[in-house]
Amino acid sequence: EWAPRDAGLVRMARLMAPATVGLAAVQVNIFVSSRFASHEPGAVSWLDYAFRLLYLPIGLFGVALGTIATAGLARRAAEGDMEGLRDTLRQSLSMLAYLTVPATAGLMVLGVPVVRLLYERGRFTPADTQATGAALFLYSLGLVGYTGVKVLAPAFYALGAPRVPLVASVLAVATNLVVIFALNRGLGFRAIALGTALGSLVNAGLLVALFEKRVGGLFGHGLFRPVARMGLAAAG
Repeated sequence: EWAPRDAGLVRMARLMAPATVGLAAVQVNIFVSSRFASHEPGAVSWLDYAFRLLYLPIGLFGVALGTIATAGLARRAAEGDMEGLRDTLRQSLSMLAYLTVPATAGLMVLGVPVVRLLYERGRFTPADTQATGAALFLYSLGLVGYTGVKVLAPAFYALGAPRVPLVASVLAVATNLVVIFALNRGLGFRAIALGTALGSLVNAGLLVALFEKRVGGLFGHGLFRPVARMGLAAAG
């Protein structure tokens, strides 16, 4: 009588283990970045303060939309409705771009004034403001990637392919390390912020490419053009 339950637990463990390791890869990324930053006085604090500001749109937009999309994606996948799954993912990504592309531009342009308003007092000097603003500028380049993964990864979990986000997370860590090793000597802590941002873009880009290859139809029905228009408007 326990066999069906045991089989279900085993299947759940097989699905959850890659997701857990994928999340651990992100923590490894943060740990390695902190280790590099610790060699430069003040860098750990600058990066931490900058990422706190970045996490506001990640939490508001990425986590919220990811939570909502997960239920819809799981239901569509369970019903075998691939067209519905594509539509749900397209709509989620379109809404995410609508929210995060302007937020990216805002953080890049207004990062220093925002840091000055929130932090510059007491022992937090104008030099700290400039350094934190520089880290926030580079972190912001990956905002679309950070939030996009919150929606894209659940699509693969719904499809029963949790190893795909795992591989994407590992490649994101590898990208971050390559950027840090290549540019840390010249850019210092800025290389860490840039590596993290580029790693997130690689993560999201790989998930998009693999979903398009496995399921297809993600770029159909006008996803690319609206996102491109949002990017041009934000650049303006």
